[in-house]
Amino acid sequence: MEEKQLKDLVKELKIKRFQFDSIFEFSSSIYSSFNLDSIFRTYFSTIMGQLGITKTFFLHEKEGLLKKKGIKFLKNDREIIERGLRRLKKEWEFLDVDDLKNIDPELFGFFSEKRIAHLVNLRESGTKKVVLGLGLKFNKVKLKREDIEFAIFLSRFTRIAIENSFMISKMIENKKIEHEIKIAKEIQLSLLPQELPKFKNFEIAAIYEPMNSVGGDYYDFLRSRSGKTSVLIADVEGKGLSAALLAASSQAVFHTMNEMYFFEPGKFISKANSLIYDITRGNRFITIFWMVIDDDKKSISYVNAGHVVPILISGEKEYPLSKGGVLTGFTDKTDYENETLSPRSGDIIVAFTDGVPEIENRKGEEFGVKRITAYIKKHRNKTASELSEGIYKQMFKFSGNIKPTDDCTLIILKVK
Repeated sequence: MEEKQLKDLVKELKIKRFQFDSIFEFSSSIYSSFNLDSIFRTYFSTIMGQLGITKTFFLHEKEGLLKKKGIKFLKNDREIIERGLRRLKKEWEFLDVDDLKNIDPELFGFFSEKRIAHLVNLRESGTKKVVLGLGLKFNKVKLKREDIEFAIFLSRFTRIAIENSFMISKMIENKKIEHEIKIAKEIQLSLLPQELPKFKNFEIAAIYEPMNSVGGDYYDFLRSRSGKTSVLIADVEGKGLSAALLAASSQAVFHTMNEMYFFEPGKFISKANSLIYDITRGNRFITIFWMVIDDDKKSISYVNAGHVVPILISGEKEYPLSKGGVLTGFTDKTDYENETLSPRSGDIIVAFTDGVPEIENRKGEEFGVKRITAYIKKHRNKTASELSEGIYKQMFKFSGNIKPTDDCTLIILKVK
């Protein structure tokens, strides 16, 4: 009897040593890769080979992950498993599928059909399940307690490797996004004019405050051979690299057409709209406020293509600059109106993108257009530069220095 016990002990020690060596090789292999398929190939081959089983699956509910070996799963099987496991209210470490016969007949039937004999709960805490399913041994017998413990031990290594893989993937994706944002910001900043135009009869100032990522605000100044100057403020739909590229393409359109249609703002925007539509195919749009300044005649002609309405402030009166038409890129062909103004000395035009009036304070209240115009009326004796800087400071004082969720662009034109 003692001899038999000794032989059994020696046999068990050999098995344990073999398992220990396998665990060492397994851990070295599994942590050398961050590829999920490679991790699961190593995991399944080790666990199935050591336990002598033909079928297994691994469910990670939080990551929406279901991997299997030796089992055919249908499209909705993951949902069936997750729903069934949620019905098991009692805490459990491992279950024989046969025990589910009276607890949950539906789940019992599902796993019996897939020939899964054991379930192992690998999640120590939390509501999202991480579950290992194990089939019978090659000789059709069930696993022993020490087999289950070995499976749990291996699975804990694997779970860490899987979660590391997801973490590394997210880090790589974040790096890609950061790189894309960096490129988009460089494109966006390259579109902005390096200096302000100078006039005899006007003062002009511009402030641009980008959001955390990359929005679609864009402004520009274009001169013609006649000495007139165009002021453009636009808001490209969307954010990120795609918005920056569309802004760059639009800038090329505006610069190319500048001399051809400079004296006809309405026709200029109409032609620009057709070209922008060719780029976007109606899937993206750009709001534009286009203003041509004739310094000699002290006059202004403008077109508003769906842009947030600029305001002309003359004394205590306000005049919305709304003549124009729909936003560009929305339809193939459309006509735009233009209006010519002869502003008086001291009159001020304020143009902005929607990020300026829509900036919010901690209560969720918007800054609003009224605060912009009220500030200008109160400080109308200041220069255009002082007015723009003053409004900018008021915006961020109002918001409690909260970073804006949209780009903020502000242009002030003051008649001398």
